[in-house]
Amino acid sequence: MDPRVTELRDRRVLVTGGSGFIGSHLTAALVDLGADVHVLTSAVSSVYPHRLTRLRTDIRLHEGNLTDPTAMRVLIRESRPDVVFHLGAYTHVGKSWNRIDECIQTNVQGTVNLLEALEGSGYTRFVNTGTSEIYGAIDVPFAEDDRPAPVSPYAVSKHAAEEFCRLGVTGRDWPIVRVRPFNAYGPAQSPDRVIPEIIVRGLRGDRLPMTTGRQTREFNHVADLVEGFVLAGVVPDIEGQLLNLGNGVEVTIADLVRTLLGVMGEPIEAEMGALPDRPIEIWRMCADATRAREVLGWTPRRSLRDGLAETVEWYRDELARPDSPFIPGFARGT
Repeated sequence: MDPRVTELRDRRVLVTGGSGFIGSHLTAALVDLGADVHVLTSAVSSVYPHRLTRLRTDIRLHEGNLTDPTAMRVLIRESRPDVVFHLGAYTHVGKSWNRIDECIQTNVQGTVNLLEALEGSGYTRFVNTGTSEIYGAIDVPFAEDDRPAPVSPYAVSKHAAEEFCRLGVTGRDWPIVRVRPFNAYGPAQSPDRVIPEIIVRGLRGDRLPMTTGRQTREFNHVADLVEGFVLAGVVPDIEGQLLNLGNGVEVTIADLVRTLLGVMGEPIEAEMGALPDRPIEIWRMCADATRAREVLGWTPRRSLRDGLAETVEWYRDELARPDSPFIPGFARGT
């Protein structure tokens, strides 16, 4: 990583959503940097969050819900963070149409609750996590000054949370940096995402029905995105900035499938066009990450092919575990 991130050593850091995909990788990176890491999880269970199990002796886990303002005040009193990485959110795009209230309560009210709990606590940086979905159906590449046109309740709620962060900077001088990560992939991603689904179907020899795959996305290895997050937490004098975190390499889903199956040795054939397109689709999505390069000095380093090869091997190892939470039910014949 960039040598500037070493200043996080021994600093108190809070990660919300730390048991999630990007959040867990960020948490591990912060532990490696020697930070005093506190993690918020909403899961009240005797079972430790599986992505954090190997880190359980290196972090302090706090249970609480972003929608509970009292819990947020307790969290801040107990964790006393210097730097906050806010990734906690409701994140499923498609299902958000049936969970609009949950999107609003978690993503909007939850962000406000956390920010208000932090006021007067002495924190020095709050990194808010947006999403590339905020841009919606506009021309690519997406740049931070573009006017968003979000097409899902999830994207609208994330944009609203960003706006409250912007108001906090302009109206109250809160030390906030906003980032918009683009599509991520890598080890330990949820099994309902496109890359894990393709990998596991390929490893098991299952059918792979797909849409025509003409829509485009960009795919960023989670380790590259984590480096961007950490820099957003330490680079000085960037309060108020809005930064895309992405590589700007536009790939059709069809090409992604071909590349991924090629990396795997062509174990199955994709059934392109077997599924209908989603009724509401962002057909093209890729980042203009010029600002992140200029402000953070950040550039993704991993090629898609190399990153996919690493990810395939991780899932291959997981497939040997009968109790792996990362192997979706369809791959087990259920």
